[in-house]
Amino acid sequence: MTTMQSPAVVPFDQVRRPPLDRRTGVVTTVTAVLAGEQPITIDVVAAGSTDARIVARWGRIAMTFTSAEQVQRMVGLFGLARQAMVGVAERVSLPVVEQPVSEVSVLTAITWTHTPTGAASVEQTYHVGMRRTISYVALTISPITFHILDRDGLDSAIKTLVRAHQLAVTVYPGGHRYAADPNTAVWKRTNRRHLKPRDGSWSHQ
Repeated sequence: MTTMQSPAVVPFDQVRRPPLDRRTGVVTTVTAVLAGEQPITIDVVAAGSTDARIVARWGRIAMTFTSAEQVQRMVGLFGLARQAMVGVAERVSLPVVEQPVSEVSVLTAITWTHTPTGAASVEQTYHVGMRRTISYVALTISPITFHILDRDGLDSAIKTLVRAHQLAVTVYPGGHRYAADPNTAVWKRTNRRHLKPRDGSWSHQ
C-alpha cells in the first residue's frame, strides 16, 4: 500500500525569506535593440524634494534617475553614439535575427545610484531580413548595452533624453548646476577629465 503525506501549509507571513543583502546572482548585461522611432515616456516623482526622481520607461526597460547629473551624462553618452554613426543606415527593419520558437518577456528596472559611464563603438551583424551584413553602434552603459541599428532610433532617443534633461534642471535640488549641454565643445573642454580614449573612440568616465 502506498501512502502519501500532505505537505504542511505555512501561513504566507511565516515563510522564511532570505536577507535583502543576500545575492544569489548578479545581472551583468542587459541588451536593448533600438531601431525606428522610440516610444519613451518620462515621469517625474517628488519634484523639488531630496527624493526627486525622473523615470524613463523605454520598451521593456525602466530607468530611474536620482540626480540631474545622471540625466546630463546620459545625454552625453548618447551624443557619443551619434558621433559613431558613420556608415549606419537611416532605418533598419526588425527583427534582425530569426525569432526563437519561444521567448521570455523580461522587464528590466534600473535605478542609477551613481553617474553612469560608458563608451560607443561600431559593430557589425548579419541581418536575416536584408540578407546582408549591417553596421550598428553598440553603446555600453553598464549594465545596459544599446544596439542602435539606425539613425531614426538614435535621434528619437536623444530627443526624449534632452527633454528629460530639461526637466532635471528644475526637478532636482541644485539641478541648475547641470544645465549645460554635455555634447557642446565648451562642456567637453571644461569636463575633459570625464572623457577618456577607448579603442579608438571616446568614452565618458
